[in-house]
Amino acid sequence: MIKDTDEYLSDIMRKVLNSYSIIENLSDQPNDLQVLEIELKKINGFLLVLIKKVNLLNDSPHSKKLEKRINLYFQNHDFSREINLLLDTYANDIHRVKNIRDSVISSLNDNKLIEMIYEIYNELK
Repeated sequence: MIKDTDEYLSDIMRKVLNSYSIIENLSDQPNDLQVLEIELKKINGFLLVLIKKVNLLNDSPHSKKLEKRINLYFQNHDFSREINLLLDTYANDIHRVKNIRDSVISSLNDNKLIEMIYEIYNELK
């Protein structure tokens, strides 16, 4: 059962890290805005799953810290409005696309959230 739980959490974290990597590697072209929106929705969904399942990391010293960092992320960062505005009005402005992408990356690095997910992911592998 523990191995299944570890595999489950590891898979969720891998998906967060994969979407983060996709966002990091976007070239800031107008069509990248749709990709950014999709990948950010995936990350947010996976983070919501992680916050509900973080108690499965009972023996990990990271569980409470991870829960706190995910909660802080959701409290302080919501890009849905900005992305929708950009999609509607400035989708062809590569500078605005780059700025929103940089803001998303920065938000995921706040409180070293992505770093912690990466660290726990490597422990679970």
